[in-house]
Amino acid sequence: MIKPLKIILPESVPLQNKLKKKLFEYEKRISRLKKELYANNPDLSYISMPGFKALITRRLYQRGEVQTQELAKEIIEEYGRVDSDEFNVAAGVINDYCKTGGKKVKKGNAK
Repeated sequence: MIKPLKIILPESVPLQNKLKKKLFEYEKRISRLKKELYANNPDLSYISMPGFKALITRRLYQRGEVQTQELAKEIIEEYGRVDSDEFNVAAGVINDYCKTGGKKVKKGNAK
């Protein structure tokens, strides 16, 4: 089950910059996944932990906020499935980066 969460793009420029760096990092991870694991269907890399983090972050920059349940429905429509546990962790991580700059994130998970 996708936890309902509204993630809002921070107004703080330093937090936005930190989030942009993370988005770049997630995009690099997705690139590796496309080559290494999902060569036959590279779109599947977007329904992975770094893929969810990148999708959520990109949506933040496009719209200024993300409603997690709405985005998860869109992902299911496009890719056919979503791992709710991974998606919830990804949303929690991005939410923490927006609020604290990632202070509660340890090993890719928000504590």
